[in-house]
Parts: sequence; structure tokens; C-alpha cells
Amino acid sequence: MNDHELDRLLARANPFGDDSVRRLPADAAASDLLEEIVTTTAPTPELRPNRRRRTIILVAAAAAIVVALTGVFFPRGNPVAPTSAYAAQVRAVAEANQRLLVDAPGWKVSRVDEFTADLGEMTFAHGNQRLDVFWRPANQYTTYSDDRAHGNTHQPIELLGQDGTIYRYYDSTDFTTILEPKGTNFLEIRADLGSEAAYRELIGKLKSVGVDEWLDALPASAVKPADNKKAVDGMLEGLPLPDGFDKAPLYQQTVNDRYQVGARVTGAVSCAWLNQWTAAKKSGDKAKVAEAVAAMKTSHSWPILKEMAKGGDYPRVLWSYADSIAKDQAPAGLTRTPDAESGSVDGLGCK
Repeated sequence: MNDHELDRLLARANPFGDDSVRRLPADAAASDLLEEIVTTTAPTPELRPNRRRRTIILVAAAAAIVVALTGVFFPRGNPVAPTSAYAAQVRAVAEANQRLLVDAPGWKVSRVDEFTADLGEMTFAHGNQRLDVFWRPANQYTTYSDDRAHGNTHQPIELLGQDGTIYRYYDSTDFTTILEPKGTNFLEIRADLGSEAAYRELIGKLKSVGVDEWLDALPASAVKPADNKKAVDGMLEGLPLPDGFDKAPLYQQTVNDRYQVGARVTGAVSCAWLNQWTAAKKSGDKAKVAEAVAAMKTSHSWPILKEMAKGGDYPRVLWSYADSIAKDQAPAGLTRTPDAESGSVDGLGCK
């Protein structure tokens, strides 16, 4: 796999979300790399998401693999799902946000990401069509509005009883709408449906709903905060972990798609081994180099990656890193500072 092919896979494979990737600490060179990774075609200004909705990542997330865990959300319409099935922290997040669903036949929630009171993303899908809704802190409204206006045509719009602006990317059929802040956050709604008329028609069918209706609509692959630790521990079972590996950051209390949890877990483990490989190469510690290579070779049989491979390209990209160090080659995307004792693969979302 050459660098061009790898970049193309990375652009299609971003389980952490573009904005999350851009918040990763990086020097100027790394920042340039990140911008290339999260851009698919024409160059885009900072903070601009991919022109097309990513289906997964190593540097994001795919239409999820709908594999139910013990403790995942009940799918909408499940007769055994009680309306009080949601933990207090999940309800609090829902109450803090503008809860939207698409009131049109066939449209369902296929993905959730960074589900918190401050920010988050969700994707509605119908066949091959996608509509993305982002909620972000109100204090970022001006930054995002200015970014979207840069080089793009725009015009006012009223939607959901709110004033906003609709932006057209590069004279394409890719449109996004930013609504003025309401409460603690603001909404951005994006899709490429083939025409402006189709886009306007669909966003006109967005409706505000109650907490239980909104939570019931989340996909079965959404992992609740209360079940995150169990899901993470299950994914880590059988994986080789370097000395001193810290699991605690993986136990964050948010709602995420199972695919994205898998990307976070396997990315953290892989990054730790790649950091060891880089440091050992620099110090000449052949035993540590061999240990890292052997550990990463096993990634081809990690159960969670084999599961994820059914839904996207994340595992292929991670495996390409493992194959590179097995050939004694630094993986594309492995970045270092001159005095660093280790390297980090920004595409894995690791420091």
C-alpha cells in the first residue's frame, strides 16, 4: 500500500470526527498532515469537515456495525424497551441538546458520535443518502460561521423556527446550514443529496422531539456510558498491552457507536506499541523493537478489528501500520519531533 492509497483510506476512515482530530496536539508539520487526512478532494480551511460524510476512520466513523452488546440502547420500536431505560446522565445530555429526527419515510439514525451536553454528531441514513447533524457549544458559533462563509456562497434561511445561514460548498451539491445559537449550543446540518432543492426539502422535514422519542431512535450500536467500561474491557480481552498501559482514558462516560469505541480502544493500544517501536529504534533496543513488532502482528487476529472490518476500512489502515514496522519501515503518518523519545500516529487519535 503506497502513501496515496493510505491517505485515501484515512480520508474515508475517521471514527473520531474531524473536529476531534483537529484538536489533537501537533506541531506545524503534523497539523498539515491532519488537514490532508481529513480532506478528500479540494483543500479546505481549518475546521471544515470532509466534503462527503466519512464512513469510518483511523483518523473517524462509519455507518456502524449494528452488533448489540449487553447493555446497548434498545432499538426504536422494541416492545420490551421501557421509556425509563436510560440512565440519568444520558437523559441529561439529551435534555441539554436540540433533539431532532427526520420526519420522512425510511430515514433513521445510523450513527452517533461524541454524544455529550457540549457537542456531538449524529447521522441519519436512508439507503445511500446521508444527513449529518452536529451540535456544538454556542461560543464556537462565530468561528464556524466565518469558516463556512470563506469561499462559499451563502444565503439566509429560517429552519425549525430559528434564523440561520445555508452554505454551498465549491459550487457543488454539498450544502450545510448553521442555525443561530439556542441555549448552550448551535446546530449545523449537512448533506449532499444531489441538488439544493432535495437538500432544502429534507431539512424541512426535521422535527423537534421529546427526550424518550429521541433516545429510542438511537441505533442499537450506541454504547451507553454505564456500559462503556464493560464494552472496553471486552474489546481489550486477549490484546497484548505494553507495560504501563493506562486503560483509564478509555472509560470516558459518553455515548458512542460501538465502531467508534473499537477505534478508540485499538488505536490507543496500537499507538502505545508504535511509540515503543519508535523509541526502541532510536535507542537501539532490539528486544523492545521485536516486542512491539510481535504485538502489532497479532492485530490481524484481534476480534474487535475483525468485527469492525465488516463495516469499514479502519482495520485495514491499522494493519498497514503493523505490516510497516514488521518490514522495519516507519508507517506513513508516524510523526516525531527532533528530540522526541517516541513517535505518534496522529491518524490513530493518540498522543
